[in-house]
Amino acid sequence: MNIFVAEMPFFKPVTRYTNYFDMARFNLNWNINLFLAFALPVLAFALFLFDQPTYLPTLFGCFVPILILVILKTTGEYKTPSILFTVFGVVLCTYTLIGFPTVFHLVDTLWMVITVLYAFFTLGKVWGNAVLAVNSSAIIYFILVQLNYNMSTRIVMAEGELIALSFNTIICGLIISFLILQFIKTTQLAEENYLKTNSELTEKNKEVHQKNEEKTVMLKEIHHRVKNNLQVITSLLRLQSKDARDQNTIEMFKDSTNRVVAMALIHEKMYQNKDLSKINLEDYLKTLLKDLIDSYSVSIPIETTIKSDLELISNRSLVPLALLFNELASNSLKHAFVEMKNGSIEISVMKKNGKILIRYSDNGKWRDKQKESSFGLELIESLAEQLDGTIERKVENGTGYELVLPDNL
Repeated sequence: MNIFVAEMPFFKPVTRYTNYFDMARFNLNWNINLFLAFALPVLAFALFLFDQPTYLPTLFGCFVPILILVILKTTGEYKTPSILFTVFGVVLCTYTLIGFPTVFHLVDTLWMVITVLYAFFTLGKVWGNAVLAVNSSAIIYFILVQLNYNMSTRIVMAEGELIALSFNTIICGLIISFLILQFIKTTQLAEENYLKTNSELTEKNKEVHQKNEEKTVMLKEIHHRVKNNLQVITSLLRLQSKDARDQNTIEMFKDSTNRVVAMALIHEKMYQNKDLSKINLEDYLKTLLKDLIDSYSVSIPIETTIKSDLELISNRSLVPLALLFNELASNSLKHAFVEMKNGSIEISVMKKNGKILIRYSDNGKWRDKQKESSFGLELIESLAEQLDGTIERKVENGTGYELVLPDNL
């Protein structure tokens, strides 16, 4: 906790505030009331000595700053003392202005200015406006009702009255000057703190940006190395497949290789993309289908049509979704386009009723029907479950699949 010590060393109060503006208000309360605790008794004595009737409200006012100093010292907070000072200031100023019609009231208006400035600085614009309204009403009443009578009694001021008036004016001038200086000081410090804060934020933003760039480079390097490692695995699988003589075994090696290639392609797209958390689904599917068509060396032209409402997809769902499309396209390329002059594969991804609807279809004439218990179909169903979705197979003018997924990919 920061400890604020008043500029004047009298008792050195401790406050709980850590905000500079609150500490400045506390400081203002302490210094003004400490000054008045000494100045008002002297002023009251001078007014009494020179037979000025306003010594009575001045004498009463001597107890207000003492009470406020005690509250400031014991509580360490400024709001209650500020309200006391403001209320008593308004009451005493109004009473002195209206209750003593034969007294010269120039200084009373200065005390009213002090209470207005004090209220604005310590309690805010609501209190400040309220005090301004009350004091203005009292002055207007004095002008309309009492000013003529007051002026008729003012012929020549006695020497004692002039001395008391001068002393009173000096006190008001000092307080008003202090209020203005305090406001200027607070404003300057606020501007300095603003500039300092902005400078610190700029530096911190630069540091964060630099760290983000470093992390981005590091993540891209990780994706690049993972992709390279997966390519090594595909190379090993291809080399191993050359030793196989059984066609089923060769096909198993090729399927496994394509699955690894599908995952490697994810990491390749990742480090090529600005946003490392997502990739463009449509772009990924185009590249995947092209690689699969090249891998299976299909002898006929295959037209691919991809439409997607889902532009980006998070890496959390990428691997199962990529493997799913890999299985669907691989099955089509292996079984659907035998003895055909051309083929087509269509994929659509749409958002509908808070779900993601994926449709996959080919126009092939399948040479062999897939077994319901084949590994490919089991893998497709397993990947759909992993994505918290459902999949349905339809065999009409080719083979199609309809996959319904939650809208949180």
